[in-house]
Amino acid sequence: MEATLEYLALGVLIVLLIAVAYGMASTSMNTLGTVYEEQLFTVAERVMDKIVLTPGYPADWGTNISVTPDTLTDFGLALAGTRTPYVVDPDKVMRLANLSTLPNPLLLNASRLAQLLGLSENYGFRLRMRPMLVVSVKPVAYRQFGNWNFSSIFQVNVTNYYGLGIPNANVTGMYVIVRVNPGNGEVEKKQVFAKSNLTGPLGTCTLDYRSELSNYFNKQRTDRWFFAFLILRAEWQGFVSVAGYAPTAQRGVPVEGYIIGKYIFVDRTIEVGKTSGAVHVKDELLQAVPEYQNLLNFTTVVWCRDSTGNFRNDDPLCNNAGKVLPSAKQWYLVGYVKYVEPLSSHIFVFAQFRGSPVVIVVNRIPSIDISYGGSKAQPANSVTLGPRICTIYSYPYVVELTIWRRVEGFP
Repeated sequence: MEATLEYLALGVLIVLLIAVAYGMASTSMNTLGTVYEEQLFTVAERVMDKIVLTPGYPADWGTNISVTPDTLTDFGLALAGTRTPYVVDPDKVMRLANLSTLPNPLLLNASRLAQLLGLSENYGFRLRMRPMLVVSVKPVAYRQFGNWNFSSIFQVNVTNYYGLGIPNANVTGMYVIVRVNPGNGEVEKKQVFAKSNLTGPLGTCTLDYRSELSNYFNKQRTDRWFFAFLILRAEWQGFVSVAGYAPTAQRGVPVEGYIIGKYIFVDRTIEVGKTSGAVHVKDELLQAVPEYQNLLNFTTVVWCRDSTGNFRNDDPLCNNAGKVLPSAKQWYLVGYVKYVEPLSSHIFVFAQFRGSPVVIVVNRIPSIDISYGGSKAQPANSVTLGPRICTIYSYPYVVELTIWRRVEGFP
């Protein structure tokens, strides 16, 4: 009997020892996990501050096309020279953009970005940046004039940073038509039609320009060219965002491009002469009550490619582009803008595609989504920092960073 009790007591003691050991191990693991998470937060904070509060080196790497990803020695998106924190340089953001229809000729890719941020060895990350209000547009009806179709009704969608529709956003669309004499290329007249509407419960609304376009084209001649573009302004709870669209663009027409510094890059299938007209949007007039007739600033684009496809050698700025981007002639039309409006979120370039007039839309507030060290899905052990509210052209611009250890997350 006593032996049995001794065995039972020994068994209970062993169970207690195992339970205590397990509890101590669990406590240690929980403490270690907390330490790991705090360390990851520290790394994420350091990287985020570097991204939004430092200008990088050289400080003008966004506008200086001589600075390539290989010669860039330090990364940061802050606007150089400003004393206000969280002001993002749009030219530096443009170096991260990569349109699906046209690759960026000076793209800073994810691998090089990871090296500059000190994350390439042990960490994976996802960097997302986009306007606080995202405005998208879809044409749903057209008005024919001569051989061209002009979008006449637009469905506008306003979403927040997370993609949720925003109801009761005030949307104003400025439909701009520039009439040009095809013989001498001179602008004869510009016309602006403004329409406003409120978004519904799902964040959508409609802008209808059928009557305005009908009245306008009934008085026009078919031997003129008409360059049309749409400027959209959305306001909600004091936050403002803008977007641009080319109403004459049909499916398959390459109507997007990049501007880096003074230089513009568009698809090589676009047809241009030595120069082209262009329009800057004066965003300071869009911030408050828009002065619709005065928000356009006309300028000129000088193209650097001659009829043989080579860079011109009679222009210093074109010579510079030819030295820095010798292979660009195979993929892009490269030009430079004589005057770049410092506070211009969109530039509309007048050109031709297959003999018809077309407007190229250059958006200087792009949405960025870069991942390194795995897919865009986020592992369970990741840390997300943000969103940090920055400004770009005085518009709210959201920056969000997710980071994880590669040994614990994606391979």
